[in-house]
Amino acid sequence: MGRRYAMRHEKHYDLRPLRKISKPSFSPARKLISKRGGLQRGTAFDRGEVKLWMADSDDSIKVAKDNFALGNYHVSAFYTHQAVEKALKAAIIAFKHKIPLKTHSLKDLHLEVADEVVLTDEQKDFLGELTPASQVARYVDVAVGLPREAYSKRLAEEYLNKALPIIDAVKTHMRDVRQR
Repeated sequence: MGRRYAMRHEKHYDLRPLRKISKPSFSPARKLISKRGGLQRGTAFDRGEVKLWMADSDDSIKVAKDNFALGNYHVSAFYTHQAVEKALKAAIIAFKHKIPLKTHSLKDLHLEVADEVVLTDEQKDFLGELTPASQVARYVDVAVGLPREAYSKRLAEEYLNKALPIIDAVKTHMRDVRQR
């Protein structure tokens, strides 16, 4: 009775013994990965993934703008970083036909598609400046204080203004390649 009572009345407690959860040995994405480590060109996975990453990038920019308007500048900085990261990952899938690196380093992601998505030196430097926002905007130990105190209105606005042309460059190049 004790165990059933606890399970029924205290749903947030799981009294069952812990068991190791293993990753599935097969995933649909693995079927589409060639022996060279890239996605097969033109697969539904390839095209669908690009659309999802770009839609998610657009959503992140919207959240960044909304939080900027609310005065949540650290949240705005974080989502600005996320938007650029997602756009670059979409570009890697679209142009290199491979699964993007698992990194938050915007410079590393851009290096993967630097031939396709041409940025100015100033924009490349900005990628290095924006990269820490993925951590500083969220963690007190990284921000060395409250994350909200690390970002001013001016800085968050600067991040948004510099990130939008980079995302537009990715979108423009994808559109140009599709039209060829």
